[in-house]
Amino acid sequence: MQSSQDESGDATVQDQRALNRLVIKNTFYLTASQAFTIPLAIVVNAVMARYLGPSDFGFLYLASAICAFGFLLVNWGHDGVLPALVSQDRSRAGALLATSVVWRACLAIVVSAALALACFLLGYGSTFQWILALSCLGATLSAVLNSSKDTIRGFERADIVSYTHVGTQLLTALVVVPVLVFGGGTRAVLLAQAAPYLLVSFLVWRVLTSVGVGRLLISREALTALARGGTPFVFFGLAMALQPNIDAVYLSKLGTAEAMGWFAVSRRLTGVLVFPAVALVDALYPTLCRLHVGEPKEFARVTRGALNSVSLLVMPVALGCALYPDIGVAIFNRKSFGPSEDNLRVLSLFLLLVYFSMPLGACILAAGKQRAWSIVQSLCVVISLVLDPVLIRYFQRHTGNGGLGVCVACVVSEVVVVGCGVALAPRGVFDRKLLKSIGLAAVAGGGMAVAAWLMRPVVTPYVAAPVSVVLYAALLWLLGGISKEDAASLKGFVARKLSRSR
Repeated sequence: MQSSQDESGDATVQDQRALNRLVIKNTFYLTASQAFTIPLAIVVNAVMARYLGPSDFGFLYLASAICAFGFLLVNWGHDGVLPALVSQDRSRAGALLATSVVWRACLAIVVSAALALACFLLGYGSTFQWILALSCLGATLSAVLNSSKDTIRGFERADIVSYTHVGTQLLTALVVVPVLVFGGGTRAVLLAQAAPYLLVSFLVWRVLTSVGVGRLLISREALTALARGGTPFVFFGLAMALQPNIDAVYLSKLGTAEAMGWFAVSRRLTGVLVFPAVALVDALYPTLCRLHVGEPKEFARVTRGALNSVSLLVMPVALGCALYPDIGVAIFNRKSFGPSEDNLRVLSLFLLLVYFSMPLGACILAAGKQRAWSIVQSLCVVISLVLDPVLIRYFQRHTGNGGLGVCVACVVSEVVVVGCGVALAPRGVFDRKLLKSIGLAAVAGGGMAVAAWLMRPVVTPYVAAPVSVVLYAALLWLLGGISKEDAASLKGFVARKLSRSR
């Protein structure tokens, strides 16, 4: 009897370790791809900002925000439900993928026309209409590519998703930068951005069979499953995308074109800094969907591990944004985009909060609470509707930078999201060990902030920033914030990958 219990216990430990390795492996691939593409994204956006100027760069940001909102209807929550359905029954992958592609392609035409009409009624001129139309073209191609990536995510194959992401970003940089350098304008840039999606989509479709995707066919049953499962994600996504649209439209009407450009730069930089959290959530979500069906304890343990990881990671990211905003803005041109530094200092608080809200959101969505999470996101829309007009006018009048008002409203919204996320999280997610880990990260972050403040008068930011991060890691290690098990798991995974590459 005792032997049977011991064997059962050993099997449980082995299963937990296998899950840990799977999440670590997928997170490693996605994080590594982000580490490679982050510099590319920064370079591309910096070159675009330098050559196009604050006004045109601001219009690009506005068009991308409007497209992101409209194309939620095109995607119809497939990015959430498609990997979940595939992870639970991989034999349906071919029908789900083909049906999703046809759905997105057809609706893209309708949505693009509707967006053009809406912007015409709002009084935007022909120049912006061209920018919007070409942005919709790129969004359509991206949506088709994402169907394949979402399906592959369902097989928990983050390696292929990572290669796809790297390939797309690399090709984009190789095409867009020369177009700008040789005098191409906004339209030429948007056309150039569309080309990589075509090539990468072709290459991804060639490897679907090797992943395990079966025969491609359009199925009514698959359409019903995608529509029913995706609907809660649509409302969640609408709330998520409506807020940045409200921010952008209010700022374009109540602020200046330059303020829109400054805000666009700050959001591009924070978007880059949030990539590690995005990688973790992309790796985590399919696994959580699978665990929630019959393994609630493992579901809570894996979620808790993700929150522990982000608590360690977010401190240097948020503090770096607050202490050294000039480094990021210098890439874009401090003379033209200097006020973006103030935006980044405020948005550092937003980063601190969003690193927690993202894994909490993945946990809540995987637990089937899409409706409740959509309501939470809707509160953010209400906050923007109420605060944006007041704060934009105030900061535009007193500082000449209305974007600061949007940044403050974003922080207030994210406070609400994290608070509600904690309340909605399933039982067992939060325990003393997790709270202790968050506290240790905060202490190490305090040490990093003090060191940065002491170095500021005598050391250039380009040296002080990495030194501060190293000091944070050292303090965290000395305080016991990094467990030996986590370090050993990551070290073992990296070692195995290196040995295979030899």
